[in-house]
Amino acid sequence: MSAKSCELRTVMVMNLSGRSNQVAISVRDLVVDYKQLRAVNNISFDAKAGEVTVVIGPNGAGKTSTMEVCSGVRTATSGTVSVLGLDPKKDRSKINSQIGVMLQDGGVYPSARVFEVAQHYCNLYGNRTTADELLEMVDLTRQKKTSWRKLSGGEKQRLSLALALAAKPRVAFLDEPTSGVDIFGRDLIRSIVRRLANDGCAVIMATHELDEAQRVADHVLMFQDGNLLANAPLTELRGSAGMNQTLEDIFRGLSSKATISRSREAQ
Repeated sequence: MSAKSCELRTVMVMNLSGRSNQVAISVRDLVVDYKQLRAVNNISFDAKAGEVTVVIGPNGAGKTSTMEVCSGVRTATSGTVSVLGLDPKKDRSKINSQIGVMLQDGGVYPSARVFEVAQHYCNLYGNRTTADELLEMVDLTRQKKTSWRKLSGGEKQRLSLALALAAKPRVAFLDEPTSGVDIFGRDLIRSIVRRLANDGCAVIMATHELDEAQRVADHVLMFQDGNLLANAPLTELRGSAGMNQTLEDIFRGLSSKATISRSREAQ
């Protein structure tokens, strides 16, 4: 990666010094139902500015539903959500310019060219940055004339991340940002995520890849079957379980305890 690319990554992220450790997202008693299925079951947590809050758990655990409610994409069945002091659904017009959202569906027209898409997003947010800077940040300058349909899976993920950051957001919601990305792309994405947090952005990153989570997390939310198994700083989780324990070890242990507890309650 060029020195220019590294410099651009520094410039790309809004300087939010002074906001670190302030609560950016507050969730209380959140419930999300899909007809007869309860996807999220009465969870509460806070996410702070200047931290990477990693949401982990197996597929169908409630991670994406929680992210969608917090980003204003989905309506909660019950409970309250506050993002930067605003309701992400009711105050959508006020909050849109302050958050970045990368969901699993890229939502890009297949024939759209990379530079055109990046330019469109820059225009939407008042040209806080340029399309060239966005593409340089995620190492896609050489693909600027390539259409979305011809990008590899990893390139699509990197472009989706760049688009989520076009607003220079105070809060970034990243759903599975490293899915389908090769080892070099993962390193790049991880460095961008870390720099976002270091500059004061509240980063909420959902993943089912526990090794990836362990590399970048400040705070961990562990989901299973719509419930929160854990809500704690990574250092605290590892300290209580033993520093030689991985996140996978911790998750398996908590999952087993939760299963035993539910079995006893059902008896």
